[in-house]
Amino acid sequence: MAFDHNVKPEAKFEASFGAEVDQAFDLIRNGKQAKAVGLFDKVIASADQSLAGDSRTRVCRSDRTARSADPSHVVLVDGALCDAHFGKGYALIDLGRGDLAEGELRMAMQMAPGNAHFANEYAELFKSRREWQQSYDAFAHAWAVADKDKTGPDADLAARALRGMGYNKMQMGDLDEAAQLFRQSQDYEPGSEAAKIELSNIARKQAIGS
Repeated sequence: MAFDHNVKPEAKFEASFGAEVDQAFDLIRNGKQAKAVGLFDKVIASADQSLAGDSRTRVCRSDRTARSADPSHVVLVDGALCDAHFGKGYALIDLGRGDLAEGELRMAMQMAPGNAHFANEYAELFKSRREWQQSYDAFAHAWAVADKDKTGPDADLAARALRGMGYNKMQMGDLDEAAQLFRQSQDYEPGSEAAKIELSNIARKQAIGS
């Protein structure tokens, strides 16, 4: 989807914040999640300060929904803020604080409703808690917003969303729907071992009637 690059964010950030977010993700990759959270918090705190008193919904300027944003209800923000919330949530999960991570990942998804990656990660949190319906709903959102081009940049995200939906359906006892979703995911990622394994598991369950 083409973006209107003439739309300007109404909340501006220091140029260093993008670099700090990148640095924080490097810290995560190096196993320094607590330090990463500190950097993400710095970006988030600055945004909260600059947006103090503004009750409009925050939407990432880079999100595909930004083009149709109504400025009377939406304030466009720099992508560094959205990535900061997402990164903080990701780091908190690694630190065993999924309870705190949920709000950060939800915030990232709400600020970038067109971002399938954010939605998939949000869904994984509920999947890890065995909250199957909530996980399914988030994966379904990721599938809904992902580009459906089977050779496009979202192909892996679409496949992951479909596998997630399939896994949740399997856990909820709907084996036929689960199998259909896993087969559909193979249209986007034909070589997925995860899809093959789960299809075999479903076939075995159906054969023994469980």
